[in-house]
Amino acid sequence: MSEKLEKQGPQGAAAPEGDVPVARTQDDPTGRVCQWEEDGCTVLRTNARTGPGCHDNCGVLMYVRDGVLEKIEGDPENPYNQGRLCPRCLAFKEMLYHEDRLKYPLKRAKEDRGKNAFERISWDEAYDIIEREMKAVIDEYGNEAIWVTQGTGRDINGYGPLMAQYLGTPNYGTGFLSGIACYGPRIFSTALKSGGLFVCDYSQFFPDRYDDPRWEAPEYILVWGNNPMVANSDGTLGHWVVESMKRGSKLIVMDPTLTWLAGKADVWFQLRPGTDAALALALCDQIIKDDLYDHEFVSCWCYGFDEFAEHVSQYPVSFAAETCGVPEDLIVEAARKIGRAKSCCLQWGVAMDHTSEGFITGMACFDLMALTGNFENPGGMLAADPAFGMSVTWSPRGSVWDECSEPIPHPERKNHGGYKALEAMNGISPDALLEAMETGEPYPIKAMFMMQNNAIACMGAQPQRILPALQKMEFNVVVDLFLTPTALACADVLLPAACFAERIGITGHQPYALGAIAQAVEPLGECKSDQRIIYELGDRFAGRDHRPWDSEQDFYDYLLRSTGFTYDSLKERAWAYPEFEYKKYEKGLLRPDGTPGFATSTGRYNFYCAEMAYFGFSPFATYEEPPESPVSAPELAEKYPLVLTTGARKWGFFHSEHRQSPSMRRLHPEPEFLVHPETAAAYGIADGDWCTISNNLGSARLRAHTSVRIRKDTVSADHGWWFPERGPEDGTLFGTLESNINQLVPMRPGKSGLGASYKSQLCRIDKIEE
Repeated sequence: MSEKLEKQGPQGAAAPEGDVPVARTQDDPTGRVCQWEEDGCTVLRTNARTGPGCHDNCGVLMYVRDGVLEKIEGDPENPYNQGRLCPRCLAFKEMLYHEDRLKYPLKRAKEDRGKNAFERISWDEAYDIIEREMKAVIDEYGNEAIWVTQGTGRDINGYGPLMAQYLGTPNYGTGFLSGIACYGPRIFSTALKSGGLFVCDYSQFFPDRYDDPRWEAPEYILVWGNNPMVANSDGTLGHWVVESMKRGSKLIVMDPTLTWLAGKADVWFQLRPGTDAALALALCDQIIKDDLYDHEFVSCWCYGFDEFAEHVSQYPVSFAAETCGVPEDLIVEAARKIGRAKSCCLQWGVAMDHTSEGFITGMACFDLMALTGNFENPGGMLAADPAFGMSVTWSPRGSVWDECSEPIPHPERKNHGGYKALEAMNGISPDALLEAMETGEPYPIKAMFMMQNNAIACMGAQPQRILPALQKMEFNVVVDLFLTPTALACADVLLPAACFAERIGITGHQPYALGAIAQAVEPLGECKSDQRIIYELGDRFAGRDHRPWDSEQDFYDYLLRSTGFTYDSLKERAWAYPEFEYKKYEKGLLRPDGTPGFATSTGRYNFYCAEMAYFGFSPFATYEEPPESPVSAPELAEKYPLVLTTGARKWGFFHSEHRQSPSMRRLHPEPEFLVHPETAAAYGIADGDWCTISNNLGSARLRAHTSVRIRKDTVSADHGWWFPERGPEDGTLFGTLESNINQLVPMRPGKSGLGASYKSQLCRIDKIEE
């Protein structure tokens, strides 16, 4: 343990030992065993988080024989997943021991970008190169000329900002994700309404789960733009919905495709992609007209209801029916079911963010929850604050890294693209940063530090713009598990990251519990954890004295110093659930000052949102057509008459990952698009035909999968495809641009700078004649 940590006490607290916090938990770890011997294997009880990528923290049992991981199973005692695992985790060994894993640091000459001309080097040489080249960029262009990026779903979410702080750059965030269109739009806009993030109540805040007497199953679950059975996204497991259904929950599903849950729903809205806000506002209007809203909650805890009621009257069910392409009577039926339900919750998905005005869509859906009083009630929407205040493993709050380096010299130089909403949330604009790479305005971007970010193949809209922009940078660093198309295209230094079985850590990306990641095997070759790479590189820029820890375990002890846990004490129990209460807004548990209410500017839920007026928008949730739609762009629709939605999750893949996994590729061997048989026939296309999907921006090659499950005017295309089996020598970057549907998606955010049109484009389909 470092000298600084010893002085701070066993939890790293700066106060005397007697003042070290005590963690108050619901679960009793007595008798919980976290390591044992079984049939010649050492079994470790731990949590899977991450890579490969995932949005969850499933409890696992890792069976190790002679230093090698033999198998992985779900932990039936872990309350989070109760023994269940997705196919990707069950096939984890295929990724861990894959022959293509990066095992050593590599370098390559700048003129060889795009070629497999890497040379193995030591970690010291890699750090020397990065220090030299990054400092050269800083000296000539300033710290802000460096952009530090990350992908989605890894547990670097909270640690990446430390890398940016070490480099002194204010430009940190998701790499080339237009409009930060993954959770960011919903989280920020609804925080303006409710004061924070709220999630569905599936009993996941209780260690005894469905048996806890305080919990009640939601009467209705609104599954909106989400397929949780496959996606398991954002710390929510799909089987929680099923377990709630077993206990009486009913479903209302909004999805252009008939999913398994849609087939079980009381009401299924097969709406046109990008029109969700119109439906939400019409539901609100109908509930008010039927006088089914929660008068007590609205009167006592909401702000601006009368004005809101007048506002939504311009969105009657007739408007939503025509706009969304769904029956009027279905909207009325759903509104009355929601209004009369004892409890209701919103299971939302990234589809809300994947429209140009996705920033607004989440607000409209939250208004529906507030209107019916479904905040902090059993079966409703619950505040999702970090467990034990441990925000760094999800989204760092406040000054968590302040002691670790000098402050960023010019935080005001953060490129938020002039968007007031992004400035308010202290966020970058990936769209504006790409433009800065291309034009040098308002200042140039000259170097990239990319962690687990395969932007060309996955999150980046218009990769045909991103590729040349990356290749003209003066210096690029990539950290990843494999040689990805992005790494092959641009990396000058390529660093090998460890998988979760090869390192220690702490769980994150969910607010229910805190857990430890236990190392099961030694890292392959010289792989290191993302966190260790960050702070070791930090020594080159901030100096060793800025780091109050000596080892990785010290690092996590430092982060846990205010929780009442050390890494060892957390590892010995595997998970810990904080105390929980319903109706927190009544008890002063949501506001920093301890007074009743919501943590908003008014202390209430804001139907009328003054911050939106400051940003230059209506203070109410509104509906606006997607920029490319049959309604807003009729001339474009004549040439490209089909609505294109992209990125629906697949069982075997996490975004662009797992394409190397043999068993996952057997589940989904080729890139596909879903199309109605009648639509396909009109274009002379049969099931299994290779086709070109195209629009005014670009085209991609995918195989047709015909199904009556999808709207006749819509096609749904896979995302994240590349072909590792081709190898890096064929000159196509693993074929990533051949089937990359993002070539049809503009790198253009919504008017707020948040949200983007990944799921609401126009296209046409044509059979490829062999």
